[in-house]
Amino acid sequence: MWSAYIDGARQSYRSHGVEAAIDYDHVRDGATTSLFVAAIEPDGTVVGGLRVQGPYTQVDQASVVREWGGRPGTAELRRQITARLDEGVIEIKAVWVQQHAPRHRELTAALARAFVHALNLLDVRYALCAAASHAVPRWESSGGVVSTEVAPVAYPDDRYRTLLLWWDKRTVLQHISHELIPAILDEARQLVDSSISAPVGSPSAA
Repeated sequence: MWSAYIDGARQSYRSHGVEAAIDYDHVRDGATTSLFVAAIEPDGTVVGGLRVQGPYTQVDQASVVREWGGRPGTAELRRQITARLDEGVIEIKAVWVQQHAPRHRELTAALARAFVHALNLLDVRYALCAAASHAVPRWESSGGVVSTEVAPVAYPDDRYRTLLLWWDKRTVLQHISHELIPAILDEARQLVDSSISAPVGSPSAA
């Protein structure tokens, strides 16, 4: 399942001309991934997903530091990550949904909710994600808050204005769109009550 997810992510990003953002050769063995989520059709086809890095122990482990690449905003970015490390920081990466997947909108919403579940599954307070401006409202719906102190950057290239978002487990419910809350609470109960939480760990074990 991991191979289907990461290969699908590569193909999806390639279709938009931003394959380099996946860093495929570095992440394909799963060693840098602590948790991944796959959206699976009834026939077993993987049509979307996301991966999580962390919890981090050092600021330079965060991919966003390299994505900002020393440009304006980098110092504040580093400060924010450093200030949160003691309470746990994870990073959401390589989110994708197959373009022609049935229920594309619902799948995207489900992955947005997974940001919140990752906080609980990995027992951390904070999650961060770099998102292009067109995708920001999607992730804000699940409780992400744009860091206005960190200047946006053109990443992966000049077509994009990429911003930093944070999720804080202590306040996330205050920022989640009301229509997502029932599903998030129901899914959280399922994760507690079932073996779904077992795959936390290396992708090869999931």
